[in-house]
Amino acid sequence: MECLQAQKERNQWYFGLLSGMKYDGSNYSSLDDNSIERQIAFGMIEGPDNIICANDEDGNLMFYSDGRIFRNKLHQNLLNSPTDEYAVRESQAAVARDPGNPNRYYVFVTIYDGIRQKLSYSVVDMSLDDGLGGLVPDKKHILLTSRVGQHMVTARHANGRDIWLIVIREGTYLSYLITENGISNTPVTSNEGISFFDGNATQFGVMEISPDNKLIAAGFPVLKKLFILTFNDLTGKLDLIYEEEETELTIDDGAFTSVEFAPNSKVLYTTYLFDGIQQYDLSDLDNIPPRIDITTTPSHYPYLKRGPDGQVFSVETRKPYIGAIQNPNVIGDGCNYNPNVLSLSGSTLLDLPTFLLPKYPEGISFINICEGETTELTCSVSIGRPLYHWDLGDGTTASEEHVSHTYAAPGTYTVSVVVTDLYSGDLLYTETKEITIYATPNITELDDIYACFEEDTTIFFSDYNEDILNGLDPNIYSVSYYFTETDALLKDNKVIEYIPELGSKTVWARLENSLNTTCYDIAHFDIVTPEFITIDLPSDYYICDDRTTITLNAPDGFTSYEWSTGETTQSITVNTIGDYVLYVVKDFGDFTCESQTVISVKIPDPPPIIQEVNVIDWSQDHNSIEIILEEEGAYEYSVDGINYQSSPQFFNLPLADYIAYVREVNCLEEVSSDPLFLLYYNKFFTPNNDGYNDYWQIINSRQDEAIEVYIFNRYGKQLAQLKSTDKGWDGTYNGVPLPKSDYWFKVVRSNGKIHHGHFTLKR
Repeated sequence: MECLQAQKERNQWYFGLLSGMKYDGSNYSSLDDNSIERQIAFGMIEGPDNIICANDEDGNLMFYSDGRIFRNKLHQNLLNSPTDEYAVRESQAAVARDPGNPNRYYVFVTIYDGIRQKLSYSVVDMSLDDGLGGLVPDKKHILLTSRVGQHMVTARHANGRDIWLIVIREGTYLSYLITENGISNTPVTSNEGISFFDGNATQFGVMEISPDNKLIAAGFPVLKKLFILTFNDLTGKLDLIYEEEETELTIDDGAFTSVEFAPNSKVLYTTYLFDGIQQYDLSDLDNIPPRIDITTTPSHYPYLKRGPDGQVFSVETRKPYIGAIQNPNVIGDGCNYNPNVLSLSGSTLLDLPTFLLPKYPEGISFINICEGETTELTCSVSIGRPLYHWDLGDGTTASEEHVSHTYAAPGTYTVSVVVTDLYSGDLLYTETKEITIYATPNITELDDIYACFEEDTTIFFSDYNEDILNGLDPNIYSVSYYFTETDALLKDNKVIEYIPELGSKTVWARLENSLNTTCYDIAHFDIVTPEFITIDLPSDYYICDDRTTITLNAPDGFTSYEWSTGETTQSITVNTIGDYVLYVVKDFGDFTCESQTVISVKIPDPPPIIQEVNVIDWSQDHNSIEIILEEEGAYEYSVDGINYQSSPQFFNLPLADYIAYVREVNCLEEVSSDPLFLLYYNKFFTPNNDGYNDYWQIINSRQDEAIEVYIFNRYGKQLAQLKSTDKGWDGTYNGVPLPKSDYWFKVVRSNGKIHHGHFTLKR
């Protein structure tokens, strides 16, 4: 005998075009009161592949919907229905309880946002309209994320209370956590098997979770792949364990259209277009054998769905009856597929519905696994007069069907239940399961922070982690920060740093158990900034020359001073290089405000050594000097000993004499070069004895005593040789005036450099 909660959430079905069926606990019967008429175009049904069919834990219909139209149990529009958004064709849909409100339900569908698909949710409140239900007006098609695909499924969190919503966006699995505080906009991500580079191929397909909440099967028709993944219901993470690629099938005859698990979670069924129903043996996840074809006649079975009694139902396109795998836990033909177990009044069967997760899963189920919470344990037996004998694993026993118990300490407890018949004493059911209770951290009272730093100072919240952890192991517990209580509850919009503004800013801290992040505490504190405090001190000091000490003088205006040396005077004298921290306090009456600054005492860079000075001359107004040092450092440069710059290059220098100066910027220790001069020559001369330009000579040649200047005619004949002391060339050769023409020169400098050029003799 099984310990069943009967899965009554799947008792009433609506699907296809005006089709439906109902389970009464022993038999199925056809329903003909489905009033959502779905249109079919080009072989595709309007809206999602799965009508949402929400039944309560007793099997009573509450509402059903295609994502736009919502109908109540009387088949009337819910209050505020229909919406103005249509669900994307062939996409999956999902429905989940609100863990914080027993009257509220989340309905998830994919809708179009321009050319992109976006994941949205609406909220149904069954307390509205005298219990017939209605859509919450400001909670219709709220955007969660864009660029999602067709895949969508819900799963139970390990705490038994919260719900995971799992979708796929651009090759990544996203797990959104639904808690009593709402839906977190920050999903857990898993990159498994599929890739962003697969493009739109990842947008199409189906996904389902196993009854034991441990496996997810995902089919991708365009990729022609089936993935089986393990699901961690505590963290929301997925891990790929099996991949089957149907390379021999074409897209037309090999596309996945449905996946569904048997009740024991150890058998998986899939369908392909025109390729029948297949079965996978999952009893050994490390060695999954090749699939078994359950049907061999080519048929179009687009959808599979597990019923409340464990049968896996199928529909065959446009047939007025429904089939079933009647023993789905059995491997091979013994699973007993019957293509016609119930004739239905609807004539067009294209899909099967999606349901709420069972409030009470099969076997021992429990809710709440954080320290200090009351853990609710349940196991229901549906025959005889059951008598329950619980061993809760901590020395406590109980005899109720539903047990409420608070464990005194975190740990793993082995819980067992034995169910016997009250009258006969016969054993009806027995089961043993481990329950882990996770430690819940508590935040001690947090003091406000009075932040009077300099303006634009960044506060890093991680600096306060140690205070909030208060001795807890940072490898087990983690701290995060938010600007609103809602964000802290949902873990949305985490903040890492903050630049204080004048006034007060509230910050919420979340301290959570990293093993089970639903075990947490939140608290808030204020960052108060009455004014920005500036500590007017240079950040760097240097010990120069032969001085062995230096005095650090803090500015006036503070109540107290404290240095990292332990001294509390306004000024201190130091003789050691290093960093010195100054803490100052300013009294505002009701509170004091602290600020700090770091002062570095250093030794300067060594005196500069000039390696070379490059002079680029021969221009009247575009000459330059570049000073090259042996070592880089904090130096500044000058060519007149008065005006200094950070660049070692000087441009557009006038004709003059120069000396290159280099000094260390902090202690101003200076070195200089030998005198420098710039050479230049006139482009023409007029030897007519009028006193102007009668001679041609290299300008500034007298600065280089060893300079030699040679003058040639156009044929290369040397006409004259000049020294630095010569007045210049007068335009004659052997006393005979030469005609007007262009003449050439060569200059040999004392440093070995040679320059060539030409000029004009005019008469």
